[in-house]
Amino acid sequence: MALSLLGLAQGAELPARAPGLWQSTSSVTGPGGVPMAQAQNVVVLTCVDPATDWKFLLSGQDRCSQLSVSAAGANYTIDGICTQPGGSVTIHEKLAYSGNKSLQIKAAFKTSSGAMSMTSSLQWQGPCLDGMQPGDEGSLVDGAFVKAGNINEPFNP
Repeated sequence: MALSLLGLAQGAELPARAPGLWQSTSSVTGPGGVPMAQAQNVVVLTCVDPATDWKFLLSGQDRCSQLSVSAAGANYTIDGICTQPGGSVTIHEKLAYSGNKSLQIKAAFKTSSGAMSMTSSLQWQGPCLDGMQPGDEGSLVDGAFVKAGNINEPFNP
């Protein structure tokens, strides 16, 4: 969710992640700090290469009027204002890199519905699965990869 809210960044550049298969586990809380039932411990697999790496973290630049990235060591902060269906969203994210194979994200969003937050743990798993193309994202179902989309495909709200 949060990863798709980001837009064109100005300031520091995010470090490159290792190419290959990445697994993210994310949880979202809605307004009032209530965990969103369908958004707890959601696992997504992505196939990342140098051309798609930052797209997963900085996609949707056409929807953001302001977005900045600042850095302090291996820790990065992304702040911005983006337009989403239903109105404007203020974004504040903290990214903590542990080398190029592990990334922790803590994000806070202010929307017209109220404040929301998300935590994500992204871990490198090795080479992309057979049949995956760079930019593919999806999940494992009964041991087989099921594609949900590709970051290179146009966003259709």
